Amino acid sequence: MKRLHDFVHGSFFTTAILIVIALNAVLIGWESYRADPWVEALLAVCLWIFVAELGLKIVAAVGARQVRAFLADGWNLFDVVIVAAAFVPAVGPLAPILRVLRILRVFRLVRAVPELRVIVTVLLRSLVSMKYIALLGGIVLYIYAIIGVELFGPHQPAYASLHEACFTLFRVLTGDNWTDLRYAAEGQPWQWKSTAFHVSWIVVSTFLLINLIVGAVLNNYQEVQAIEARRLRPPVDASDERLRELVASLSELLREREARREA
Repeated sequence: MKRLHDFVHGSFFTTAILIVIALNAVLIGWESYRADPWVEALLAVCLWIFVAELGLKIVAAVGARQVRAFLADGWNLFDVVIVAAAFVPAVGPLAPILRVLRILRVFRLVRAVPELRVIVTVLLRSLVSMKYIALLGGIVLYIYAIIGVELFGPHQPAYASLHEACFTLFRVLTGDNWTDLRYAAEGQPWQWKSTAFHVSWIVVSTFLLINLIVGAVLNNYQEVQAIEARRLRPPVDASDERLRELVASLSELLREREARREA
């Protein structure tokens, strides 16, 4: 079983599966142009290779008594869902969902490349840690939307209602032709209000809130890198023989220290 465990986690097996995943991604893209029979046949071959890969990993985990660690890995559960979904008949209202799940097999490229896996882990951790930043952004957006409705609702259709004002502010946040709103107020008595409103919103949303999000992502990136470094670090030899060697070395150092003191 140890040989099987080393094989499925070895570079040869990982590289072979990566090639199959890349081939599967190319075939799915080709199928969007032409649904040739040979494409379906090769996709079926790729699917059975994925089934064999998953089966070997499960057997290796059982043999190494690492079933709990296998199930605790979200990427393994993702593989199970993607492979199992391929065997559900794509008929009825579930057909579009199952087709989307089949396309998600392409996402296994991320799982196969460690660097991409780290980036996805960072993004997922950032989504969890940014809940308060998102709450703050939602409050600020809501306040600005109400102010926009009160100031410009009678004059500009972009602020005619609360939901339209929220969409307009999001558009301004992306920088999409927001100057049109400013120049539409040219020559109007409320022109200075429009200028102050939109400039302040850009400063708050782009220069403050977005930078908070970037800071949270960078912080999580450093944490994930540290976790990966600890995970890849070779295990410490804690065998009885090694411990006896360390005790003997420590005893020798203590004897030398006592001898220097007596001298």
